[in-house]
Amino acid sequence: KGLGEMPPAQLKETTMDPDKRTLLRVTVPQGHNDEDIEEAKDTADLVNQLMGKKPELRFQFIQERAKFVEDLDV
Repeated sequence: KGLGEMPPAQLKETTMDPDKRTLLRVTVPQGHNDEDIEEAKDTADLVNQLMGKKPELRFQFIQERAKFVEDLDV
């Protein structure tokens, strides 16, 4: 879920709790040749799917990959 999609209580229990959150820096590589440029585009597209403004892209990403989950801790 995006932060704007979560109710305040859920945000407090997850994202805002320093003991439960993980912050990761995401960088998009700068392309210097055709292969690097394609990888940078793919990375930017993935970041947009997962962290962009369109929740339907996140939902689609999850739906397409749910069959690969072996262990789920909800």
